[in-house]
Amino acid sequence: MYKRKDAYYKKAKKEGFKSRAAYKLIEINNKYQLIKKGDVVLDAGCAPGGWSQAVLTIVGKKGLVVGIDILPVEGITFHNFHFIQGNLLDAETLNKVLDISRNFDTVISDAAPNTTGQKITDHVNSLELVKTILSFAEKVLKKGGNFLFKLFDGEDRDEFIKLLKTKFSTIKIIRPDATRKSSFEIYVVCKGYKGE
Repeated sequence: MYKRKDAYYKKAKKEGFKSRAAYKLIEINNKYQLIKKGDVVLDAGCAPGGWSQAVLTIVGKKGLVVGIDILPVEGITFHNFHFIQGNLLDAETLNKVLDISRNFDTVISDAAPNTTGQKITDHVNSLELVKTILSFAEKVLKKGGNFLFKLFDGEDRDEFIKLLKTKFSTIKIIRPDATRKSSFEIYVVCKGYKGE
């Protein structure tokens, strides 16, 4: 069992973030500059809201963050945060996003499927979820935009990275310091969306 109340967990509680995941995003963004002040960002699968909170501190008052999840997100009161409770596979959800903004600078996702404890199954389910998010991202990302997502690592990763290289100019794989040592999750940074 991992030690739930580790340093990142305690830091999140102290600094008012909903989860330790906020520090993964901050670390990745400090290194790769995916999100800047004033940006418009879509957080796909955003519950409980840790990444959205972190992004709001980066984009500032002139930026905009839209969060989507099938689960409710509560307690984020920023005026420039819009939450849509819905499924990424539904056209209605896409329409609601496009009503808020038609052009996003960056799409991010810390979403994960319910885990089974079977590494291969979890990898396959994670990849399917990411493919759904990518399909959604391609409908809202502006040309030159960025995409960041979590993936449970496994044997189909390399094939998927090849596909991503046809759509983005730069791909990087990272394991943030805030990731638990026992976890097989990775984060994939995609910069420079080539567009249609």
